[in-house]
Amino acid sequence: MLRVFNTYLYEVLKGTKPVALVTFERPLLDKVLLKLQKEKVGYFVQNLSMDKVNLFFGKKECINVIEKFLNKPMCEFSPFEDFILGSILGYDIELQCKRLLDRSNINSDKNSHVV
Repeated sequence: MLRVFNTYLYEVLKGTKPVALVTFERPLLDKVLLKLQKEKVGYFVQNLSMDKVNLFFGKKECINVIEKFLNKPMCEFSPFEDFILGSILGYDIELQCKRLLDRSNINSDKNSHVV
């Protein structure tokens, strides 16, 4: 898991990834938080269980947005919250739009016309 973290951290520092998400075993958390603090990278820790956490890290503005609505398990996100998080994490925007349409009732909009 540290290899994935280091790759994502490199991408965040180089500006190719705005935010990353890595799930860690709790004992590794202190080590990676020290590294993020040293590099002055924003982060947010979401507790998943006694043993695991989700660590979001990257641009401070993005982390602030994530922190505002990450007050529940991600499986309980509305389609729009899911879309926002996926977009912030840099997931393919076309796939995020398709996922949003599939998960919500906005797909039945009669006023739009796609050629």
